[in-house]
Amino acid sequence: MCIRIAVVDSDQSEIAIWDPDAVEIRVQGGTHPHDLIRELHALLAIDLGVFTTAAGAGLRCFCGAPLVLPDLSSVPAAVPGASTL
Repeated sequence: MCIRIAVVDSDQSEIAIWDPDAVEIRVQGGTHPHDLIRELHALLAIDLGVFTTAAGAGLRCFCGAPLVLPDLSSVPAAVPGASTL
């Protein structure tokens, strides 16, 4: 059961939302990568109980495979004033 990450162009209330039926994390398009990584880490570690490794080691699925972040630049930000660096 590998976790997929899907970019959505919707008005969801959070940057990343777990969808257990699809075994997928839905993320807002246009989200800054730093914000996305922070949200994904919290969702995986706290909400889903996925084992986390040392800082900088990347995000991992339940099975241990690395999670690949989608290209967020092609989907416009769903929330006005999304953070930028």
